[in-house]
Amino acid sequence: MKIKILFILILLFQVCLIAQENIKIIIGTDKEPIASGQFKPTWESLKKYRVPEWYRNAKFGIWAHWGPQCQPGQGDWYARMMYDEGSAQYNWHVKNYGHPSKVGFKDVINSWKAENWNPEKLVEFYKKTGAQYFFAMANHHDNLDMWDSKYQKWNTVNVGPKKDILKGWADAAKKYNLPFGLSVHAAHAWPWLETSQRSDKNGEFAGIPYDGKLTAEDGKGTWWGALDPQE
Repeated sequence: MKIKILFILILLFQVCLIAQENIKIIIGTDKEPIASGQFKPTWESLKKYRVPEWYRNAKFGIWAHWGPQCQPGQGDWYARMMYDEGSAQYNWHVKNYGHPSKVGFKDVINSWKAENWNPEKLVEFYKKTGAQYFFAMANHHDNLDMWDSKYQKWNTVNVGPKKDILKGWADAAKKYNLPFGLSVHAAHAWPWLETSQRSDKNGEFAGIPYDGKLTAEDGKGTWWGALDPQE
């Protein structure tokens, strides 16, 4: 029993050491300056925030967590799990798209055309069901911007649907007089999509990097051309 307790204590100590490790991420603010706004990065400034009255009074709203992950229809975390060797999504991807060293999530994005998407009909339906506000996803952990983004070329105007998805949602919400909001999940993209940087440990593709290792140089002659997968 004492040995077991000692082992647990040592394990907890190691976890604490790892948790305290300083991981420095360099952000090029000269290339991507932090936008100014009404709030400053201080607690005192954030305390001044007031929840909008319409949101405080609303009892029911709808949020469309809709993006390229819906094309395969295998779960919202498809972009991560398709690179997890042996997972259900990995096996489905290999069967339906190909091995992730050859066909990755960028290709899933390209196959997503949103040809049947009708934001006006959807938002009209949402309002009829009693929704008092509507939110749309602007960017999931896959780091694809769902608008005509000036920050990167991996956006829905350049690839996939070739449409400004957010504009479509926003225009529809305005038409039906629904408060409109956005959710941005990009902060989690770096560690979340790290699985795409791996490779199989078993089988004929063992050791061959997944497509997450590709760079702009690898795009010559492909559908994605000069786009940089590392973005």
